[in-house]
Amino acid sequence: MSVKTKAVISIVINVLMTLITSAIVISYFFIKNFLIQTTKDIFCYFTTDSNILACLAGIVIVIYDVQILRGKRTVIPKPAIIFKFAGVVTVMVTMLTCLIYLAPKYGFPFIFGGTFFYMHLAGPLMAFVSFCFFEKGNRLGFGEAQLAHIPCVIYAVIYSVMVSVVGEANGGWRDLYHFSDSGSLLIPIVLLTVQEIIIVILTRLVYNIGKPKK
Repeated sequence: MSVKTKAVISIVINVLMTLITSAIVISYFFIKNFLIQTTKDIFCYFTTDSNILACLAGIVIVIYDVQILRGKRTVIPKPAIIFKFAGVVTVMVTMLTCLIYLAPKYGFPFIFGGTFFYMHLAGPLMAFVSFCFFEKGNRLGFGEAQLAHIPCVIYAVIYSVMVSVVGEANGGWRDLYHFSDSGSLLIPIVLLTVQEIIIVILTRLVYNIGKPKK
């Protein structure tokens, strides 16, 4: 498959992701239920934040894909690739957390029903496939790949502080994911950290297949 054909497929996937995610997030402003009780709840969920991040990175990729199609460049710059890699890691964390932790606990029909089908499964898979197989970039180094931990670490810190330190009664967040049902946030956070490390390693390995070392 030619570089330009891959660029076209990448553009299509990233544009679709952006349009679908935007429509779903906008719809949340008109939904009030036990998950979204106030407008601020929309952006407290890692699901929403991770999908938005993946789309923002996708928009950047589209800009460079267009330049590839116009013959102005042959490869997507490394900073853009790292940004997209971080976005892919976050949505893959969302997907695997839903598959491994949330769906067995709350039921697969609920966790993957309605708009959750896209936000929890289809969107993450689209981001992963586009990044690993259709976005033309150079090989990711080990150190560069570690930057993908930053968004997840930031969210984990904010979530822990807002839930455990500030508390819902004082204007913080309720435990949206019920991680503290076991008595502490520590165990779920450790398990999620291990999961994320594995995702970074595997996603980098798949992306690097056949990529030049420049």
